[in-house]
Amino acid sequence: MRGMHYHYFTIEQRNALSDVIHSRMTEPGMPDALQRLRTPDFGVCDTCGTDIPFIRLIGNPQLRRCASCSAKL
Repeated sequence: MRGMHYHYFTIEQRNALSDVIHSRMTEPGMPDALQRLRTPDFGVCDTCGTDIPFIRLIGNPQLRRCASCSAKL
């Protein structure tokens, strides 16, 4: 099991992510992204467990893999 990652995002960053997700709720997958934002694993790569940088998530809150793992697909 992976460790907790809540420390990775500040409250301001979580609020910014929430705002972006809410502004894009009509897009497919955004309701799921909002649910995941409330979990410790939001922003953690599903494949390798490393943190996905905030700057990438603010551009696409639906990301579930880091750049390295995405490139391997």
